[in-house]
Amino acid sequence: MAKIAIGISIALSILCLLLATAPFTPAIGVSFLMLLFAGFIGYKGYIQSGLVLLLINTLAVIASPNIDISNQVTLLFVLVLFSALFGGVLIGIRKLVASIISE
Repeated sequence: MAKIAIGISIALSILCLLLATAPFTPAIGVSFLMLLFAGFIGYKGYIQSGLVLLLINTLAVIASPNIDISNQVTLLFVLVLFSALFGGVLIGIRKLVASIISE
């Protein structure tokens, strides 16, 4: 069941990547939700899927013409969000390495 959910989220992320290049605001909102999901599944141990989702959705956010990083509030929001998401994946990697070492 988890692999099906991850597959659907990757397909949805690719669709959002394609829609985000046009000024389509809901695609960016879904990309932000998929970024949260990527951090969560990276934390849970699905490292490769989390990194793929992070890559696709980071590209969607960067490619979007609606993201105005010259605004300080937007820049702060993006920095805090990406720090939390990449942190989730890094914590998942650390947990995975710790479990391998303890065996």
